[in-house]
Amino acid sequence: MNVLITGGTGFIGGKLIEILKEEHDHVYILSRGNHTSEHPYLHYIKYNPDNLDDDTWMADMPKHIDIIYNFAGASLQHRWTDAHKQEILDSRIDVTRMLNRWVEQAETTPDVLVNASAIGYYPVSESARFDEEDTFAPHDFLSSVVTAWEREAQKCSKHGVRVVLARFGLILDSEQGALPKMAMPYRLGAGGTLGSGNQWYSWIHVDDLLNALLFAGVNKDIEGPVNMTAPTPHRQKQFSVYLAAALGRPSFVKVPGFLIEKVLGEQSMLILKGQYVMPEVLMEHDFKFIFPTLEIALEDLFKEGEAAKA
Repeated sequence: MNVLITGGTGFIGGKLIEILKEEHDHVYILSRGNHTSEHPYLHYIKYNPDNLDDDTWMADMPKHIDIIYNFAGASLQHRWTDAHKQEILDSRIDVTRMLNRWVEQAETTPDVLVNASAIGYYPVSESARFDEEDTFAPHDFLSSVVTAWEREAQKCSKHGVRVVLARFGLILDSEQGALPKMAMPYRLGAGGTLGSGNQWYSWIHVDDLLNALLFAGVNKDIEGPVNMTAPTPHRQKQFSVYLAAALGRPSFVKVPGFLIEKVLGEQSMLILKGQYVMPEVLMEHDFKFIFPTLEIALEDLFKEGEAAKA
């Protein structure tokens, strides 16, 4: 297959590229930087970040792309100043708009666009249960970004492209993403409940996420929103117990929510608030989770040797 990826130098994009290369798929990375590759299955296509209306990059595209994976976007992990919040939104919309223009002009229409998104689409709740059938108007910054991004991605469907909106939950990986930062206090003997501890964490092991992305890309019956989370969400206080056990560390420190809000500001919602989200679409299509429970997911990510070094 020919696969186009945006955000190919990021956390998930980089891991997916390695899998696709092993499968001998040709991977084309749409990039703002000057990258080159001597790998026979890896190709870089540069666009002009200073002029997003410049479509000369399209001349370097192959005649046919089977799948587009769109992971472009500024990180949510940097401090949410007004300027960075605008960048979070613009970076996602701008690249997706570029993809739409290319799809409209492409000699052969791609089969599918798998567009990254987030479970931040759903409202914060300590009691409600959400799946892909639930629809909501934007209610905060994250949901506004998700809604706008998904709306832009859906425009590809006008050209006969199957659009999958991959709503990521909390991605668990031992080296990248949020988990290493979450584990640090436990390694120092200061892990425990954050805020009330009643907020839901709808999580997924990184290997299951990658498999789900590949699964959604080739399964022609999957379209629209897809919650990419494990089927067993946990409240933060229970998540803390499992994380402490995996690291062989205690979990007794309680950090008041107002302290986290004071340090992180609006960004604290990523820690102090959450949603109970179920992956109904994946389950209905018989997707097999390798790590369906948090205990086995964390045991895999923090093996005995890793825990011993902590």
